[in-house]
Amino acid sequence: MTARYCVGIDLGTTNSVVAYTPLDTDAADLSLLSVPQSVAAGQVESRDSLPSFLYIAPDSEAAAYILPWQQTAAATSPAHHIIGEAARAKAAQSPQRVVATAKSWLTHSRVDRRAAVLPWQAPDEVAKVSPLAATAAYLRHLAAAWNHAHPDAPLADQAVVLTVPASFDPAARDLTREAALAAGLPSDLVLLEEPQAAVYRWLQGTGEQWRQELKPGDSMLVIDVGGGTTDLTLVRLTETDGNVELQRKAVGNHLLVGGDNMDLALAYFVAQRLESKGHAMDPWQNVSLWHACRAAKEKLLAPNNTAGDDQKQSHTIAVLGRGSRLIGGTISTELGRDEAAELLLTGFFPNCDADARPVRD
Repeated sequence: MTARYCVGIDLGTTNSVVAYTPLDTDAADLSLLSVPQSVAAGQVESRDSLPSFLYIAPDSEAAAYILPWQQTAAATSPAHHIIGEAARAKAAQSPQRVVATAKSWLTHSRVDRRAAVLPWQAPDEVAKVSPLAATAAYLRHLAAAWNHAHPDAPLADQAVVLTVPASFDPAARDLTREAALAAGLPSDLVLLEEPQAAVYRWLQGTGEQWRQELKPGDSMLVIDVGGGTTDLTLVRLTETDGNVELQRKAVGNHLLVGGDNMDLALAYFVAQRLESKGHAMDPWQNVSLWHACRAAKEKLLAPNNTAGDDQKQSHTIAVLGRGSRLIGGTISTELGRDEAAELLLTGFFPNCDADARPVRD
C-alpha cells in the first residue's frame, strides 16, 4: 500500500507525541494525533501526548483498564500493562509498580537492556519488564491509537520518522529500532536526531526569514532539556552547489540531567521539611515523593498558571503510609508556587557569569 501520510513520533523520556501530515499536498499541514489512554480506572480520554509511564497492574485491577481498540479486538499489549496518564498518576501511589524513564535505561550499558529489571528493585510479586519491552509498549500504544483513528491507513504502511537523542550510542539506536519494529512500525522507518528535527521545524516555522538571519558558515547551538537528559548539539550551515545543508559538527556527552533531576531537587527539599516535622520515610516512600513533586511542579509551573485570580499558589503533596498504616500513616505538606520556582530557577540552576566554572570542594 502506498503511504498517505508522513508520521513523526517523538518518543520522549516523560511524554511521547505523534504528529502527521498528508503526503499528497505541498502545504505544511501538521496535525497532532489525539491519543486515547486510561486516565483512571474505567475512564478513557484522548490527549495530545502520551505520558511515557507503564503501570504493571495487579490481577484485581487489570480488567478496569480497557482501551477502545481492546473492546473489539485482542489487546495490543499485555492486559496488565497500563500506559499513559493513569500510569503516571499511579507513580505516586504505587511506585514499585510503575516504570518511568525507560528511554534513559536504553543508554545504560552496564545493565542488560533486554532483561526484566524495571521497575528497579521492585518486589518479587511484580512482573518486571525490560527497558526494551517498555519502549516497545509505548510505541505499540501509539501505533494502536493511530490505527484506531486511521483504519484505512495503517501505520505500518506510512512514512514514519522516529526521533532519537543525538547522543544515543549505536546500541541505544539499534534497541530503539528493534522496539519500533516489535511495535509494528514499518521496517523502513527513519531515525532522526532530535536536534536536527528541531532545526528543521524552526526553519519551516520561520519561512524565508531564516535566510536573512543565517548564512553558510554560521552555527546554531541546539539545547534540548528533556525529562531525563539534556543534549547539546552544534549544527553548522553549509552550501553545496547552491543548496544549503545542515551538518552536525559536535554533540555533547549524554547528560543524565533533566526534568527528573528538577523533580528530585524538589523531593529533597520537601523531604527535609517532612523530616523536620518528625516524618522519616523509607526508600519507596521517597520514590513516591519524587513522583508527587513532579506532579506538583507541572501543576504549579504550567504556562496557564502564571497570572490571574485562578493562579494556583500551592499544591498539596501527600505520601501514603506503608503496610497496616497505609491510610492512617499518610503524611502531607504544601509546596508553594513561589518556592518551587525559586528552587528550580535560582537554586537548582543558579545565576552565574558566562565564564564561571564549577569548583570542587
